[in-house]
Amino acid sequence: PECLFLLEMSPLSKIYTFSLPLLLSFSIYNLSVHSPSIFASLTKDPLSLQHDSDFVGVSFLFLVVGMTLGSLLSNKKGDDGKSKSRSGLKKSSVVYPLEKIEACSSDKDKFVVMFETLKQQMLSHMSASHEMPPEACRWVGDMIQYNVIGGKLNRGITVLAVQRTLKSAKMKKSCKLTSLEVARASVLGWSIEWLQAFFLVADDVMDDSQTRRGQPCWYKRPEVGMIAINDSFLLESFIYTMLKMHFGEEEYYSRLRDLFLEVTQQTEFGQLLDLTSQPQGGPIDLNRFTETRYKQIVKYKTAFYTFYLPIAIGMITSGVTEERAYTQAKKICCIMGEYFQIQDDYLDCYGKPEDIGKIGTDIQDNKCSWLVVQALKNCSVKQRKVLEQNYGVWDDKKVKKVKQLYEELQIERMFKAYEEESYKEIQKQLESVRELPKEVFELLLKKIYKRSK
Repeated sequence: PECLFLLEMSPLSKIYTFSLPLLLSFSIYNLSVHSPSIFASLTKDPLSLQHDSDFVGVSFLFLVVGMTLGSLLSNKKGDDGKSKSRSGLKKSSVVYPLEKIEACSSDKDKFVVMFETLKQQMLSHMSASHEMPPEACRWVGDMIQYNVIGGKLNRGITVLAVQRTLKSAKMKKSCKLTSLEVARASVLGWSIEWLQAFFLVADDVMDDSQTRRGQPCWYKRPEVGMIAINDSFLLESFIYTMLKMHFGEEEYYSRLRDLFLEVTQQTEFGQLLDLTSQPQGGPIDLNRFTETRYKQIVKYKTAFYTFYLPIAIGMITSGVTEERAYTQAKKICCIMGEYFQIQDDYLDCYGKPEDIGKIGTDIQDNKCSWLVVQALKNCSVKQRKVLEQNYGVWDDKKVKKVKQLYEELQIERMFKAYEEESYKEIQKQLESVRELPKEVFELLLKKIYKRSK
């Protein structure tokens, strides 16, 4: 009777949480008092039960035990029956602007739609989960708007293209991504853009840069200054909040998180090699600008997060598990990364500020640039003297002398020759691709070949 009373009185939504443990207790109590022989019979021969009432009692006990254990072990349901992720957030609380995405025609437009959603989710996370006051949320909102949006967004949009290419290869026909697939791929793409913003905000402070993407660097704003350093840390931290919020329940979540951690560290290693290519506070030592060091800087500072990261993300979320595929992708991406960075070095010197979105300062900053490495390889003793006297100084006249020397050495012609040679080498590597559809890499190559910004 006690069991029936509990079944009748318990609200249906709470029955698993409150009623079943009590039902189990009452059942065990009643059976032990009224039918003590049952337990002995069960341990010896479950089929030896003598009475129908015994059998019903034991059956009810097993039923209650099963329901209780099932309810206790099912930790992925909330009180309202809606799924929860490992992050503790109900899936229903992660909202995607699917109708807006559906209304867009281009990858870029669809990608941009997700920006405001993610920004607001991060601000809500600050206020709801960490008690941040409105003033702090407004600051972070302005900081995200200023630093994350505004670039070419190539890295982020690439995730959508890679995802679509891998889906088509898997289905063996041309496929489109659903609006939900676009939204989730865009979260990962924006995670790369947040990572890029983190790097750039910090890098501008370290390099004492003046402009970024056609506007003053964030730290150059009078109300910001060195607060920009902490802001860069916040940008990085939001990456992992987004990953956990949107992918915490996925089996591949840990691999995805580890990928971002590894690539972030690799990029910081590259930045270290770049920043320490010259002794701090001492005389300029051009002997340190070697081709070996340059290739290491490029590989770690640029190739991993610009090329390998968007492709590896698509591979992980598409279910690619063969390590050979990741090794092959990494090799090709490193070649592309070197080509891309050498383009960047060339554009820093020869690109128009209105096209590249910044004023090039590699000469003044004493950077281990591809141009100066080539100049040192090909210059005479007299020309090297010009470099030693003028490179790495914030003086417009000295910068002009370095650029004149580059013209004498025909550095621009060397770059054009390198560009063609590098393109052929990448094409050759693509011919050997077996583990992945080579279209994954071709779509990246099309974006960077002979770019002007």
